[in-house]
Amino acid sequence: MTHVQKVDVAILGAGTAGLTARREVARHTDHYMVIDPGPLGTTCARVGCMPSKSFIHAANVYHQVSRAPRGLNVGPVAPVDLPAVMNHVRELRDFYTASVIQGMEDWRSTHLIAKRARFLDPHTLDLEGDRLTADRIIIATGSKPFIPESWRRFDAYLLDTNRFFDLPDLPPRLAVIGLGPVGIELAQAMQRLGVEITAVDAHRNLGGLTDPEIQDYAIEYFSNAMNLWIGTANLKEAEGDRIVVQAGDREVKVNRVLAAMGRQPTVSDLGLENLEIPLDDRGLPEFNPETLQISNLPIFLAGDVNGRRPVLHEASDEGRIAGYNALQDSPACFTRRTPLVITFTSPTIALVGATFRGLKEQGTDFVTGKVSFEHQGRARLMNAAHGLLKVYAAHHDGRVLGAEMFSPGGEHFAHLLAWAIAMKMTVTDLLNMPYYHPVLEEGLRTAVRDAASQLEVPASYTQTMRCEDNPVL
Repeated sequence: MTHVQKVDVAILGAGTAGLTARREVARHTDHYMVIDPGPLGTTCARVGCMPSKSFIHAANVYHQVSRAPRGLNVGPVAPVDLPAVMNHVRELRDFYTASVIQGMEDWRSTHLIAKRARFLDPHTLDLEGDRLTADRIIIATGSKPFIPESWRRFDAYLLDTNRFFDLPDLPPRLAVIGLGPVGIELAQAMQRLGVEITAVDAHRNLGGLTDPEIQDYAIEYFSNAMNLWIGTANLKEAEGDRIVVQAGDREVKVNRVLAAMGRQPTVSDLGLENLEIPLDDRGLPEFNPETLQISNLPIFLAGDVNGRRPVLHEASDEGRIAGYNALQDSPACFTRRTPLVITFTSPTIALVGATFRGLKEQGTDFVTGKVSFEHQGRARLMNAAHGLLKVYAAHHDGRVLGAEMFSPGGEHFAHLLAWAIAMKMTVTDLLNMPYYHPVLEEGLRTAVRDAASQLEVPASYTQTMRCEDNPVL
């Protein structure tokens, strides 16, 4: 006999967006259910942010020791114990995943259904034979790695980013296909740990970079450490423990291939066709990005599953928006934070606010301030004198619009600039801020000065304010 349950809100998925939506919903009603077949633990904790940063940190420590300044008698550096490194990463991963699951203890036994959900209509879900009806439904089912169907026959040689951290060891030679944030991070980390890497991408936008000059710089930098090919990758014949990877007229034999070509929404088995609305080629319905509502249905699409801003803090925001709107008679429009994407390579790749490509496509009149870190004082003494940073500002008034960078300290610059953009600061405002010496931020000041010198009304050369000019006094 089919069991039928009725709730105010059903939340599909217990990842970052789903858990944040649950917290918002639980503030207003106890009549809700979270449906997730498992494994529990967010993408960030299980297969994303946290295990990858643990792995990257280990690689960076080894790299720094192997390049220690003269006089530090640390060499020769011992070979890496890769199985021990991978075990260390898994231990940290399990710690973070357990923390997420522990945070569910107060409600898990009463408000979690560990089954797969499928829509029968906009209010009804099939739960592996049982039924659940809900006034409102939040879809927060996340995403999964994309692998071309034609590559499935080489499954024994393929890895995806969900399975990478379960490897007991790393092979001697590995190809990374796809150099977005995850691909280029793992490629560099593995190279630093002694794996022979061939890295391939069809485009030049490593880590999402759109500024051509920074793209060129990053490609040259990484090419000095690994085989980096720009071209469409194909997998050819495989034999024994080797598979052939081809891009254009180049070929290489590797032991394994890491497919890092992005992620796709986890919606294929949700029965969205039963909502009787159009779906795009990814199987997603159209939705309002300001309210997250699908059409005029009582359904909301939050987090990585909608493909708009697949990073943790954005997924958390979207969970909160969906949870709030699921309990309103009329969904509210929400403003979004300044776009911020950080790729944890060394140097760091980061994009903040408007990108170079976006400003060009919109026809925005802007100036570009630039700094190279090759001769920047703090970068040189840190043995990190590589990289470019660019700040984009409105030509007429100097308001900071965005930035792209491949630079040391990029994760910190990116936050400073994101905050400046959110506060609608100008380059003059930034130049009025203090810059200690010697710090990497002096490099940011160089870029801001460069932008200020190109304004329609140039900023004051003194970059300090008289008391009568300062609105604070």
